[in-house]
Amino acid sequence: MAKYLTLERLGQSAIVTLKNAPANLLTTESLNELATTMRSLDADPAVRSVVLTGAGDAFFSAGADLKQFASGDAVEADKVFDAFAGALRSLQQYRGVTVAAINGYALGGGLELALGCDYMVAERGAKLGLPEAKVGIIPAAGGTKTLADKVGVSWAKRIILGGEVVTAEKALTIGLIEEVVDQGFAKIVAISLANKVANQAPGAVAAARRLIEESGNLTLAQHLERERAAVRQLIGGAEQIEGVNAFIAKRSPSWVESGDD
Repeated sequence: MAKYLTLERLGQSAIVTLKNAPANLLTTESLNELATTMRSLDADPAVRSVVLTGAGDAFFSAGADLKQFASGDAVEADKVFDAFAGALRSLQQYRGVTVAAINGYALGGGLELALGCDYMVAERGAKLGLPEAKVGIIPAAGGTKTLADKVGVSWAKRIILGGEVVTAEKALTIGLIEEVVDQGFAKIVAISLANKVANQAPGAVAAARRLIEESGNLTLAQHLERERAAVRQLIGGAEQIEGVNAFIAKRSPSWVESGDD
């Protein structure tokens, strides 16, 4: 049984809740638990989406437990960074959809985990930032890239170099998050968004996700070739045939049945 998170199932969604009171700090152990949990969910075809949130009302996660860096031991620090890398890979390689439900503060490594999800919902009153430079380090779980990819270089510099912590409302205006909701509703709205993937064909979701994530590194011509190759693999498959026939018949598709053929 996991010590630093809880796992719930709701239909075809799983809710993973970070649990390390009071601030849901991230340690090597908690990050390894998250990676193991995500790999397990990825192997379960009954789970189409995952919501990541934090226990309590005040913190999604305040980031890494700084006690792990207090001695300045680079070898020990590397163990933490490796655990962050494993947790982020498990989120990014998950075949379905991941949604971060941000309740309260999402700082440092906590925000970096949220940035590893497909999209983010934050409650009014939530605060987001990457303040690592204040303690003499920098984001080392992808934050210097993932934040810049979402909000642009100028805002990434303002948040990382200036240590600015932004409100949920400001995060929405700069494109850091996708929706602001009332307090207490982040998880509910995130589950609703996550459940939408159940209407989509699993193979199409996985293929489209890969293409979207690769798009920034390709020219349009290169991307068109990747798209055509991907859609050729889908054409004639059980999901494609089921999806089209369901649409013509004006009924809901049965992805589980078609995926078992």
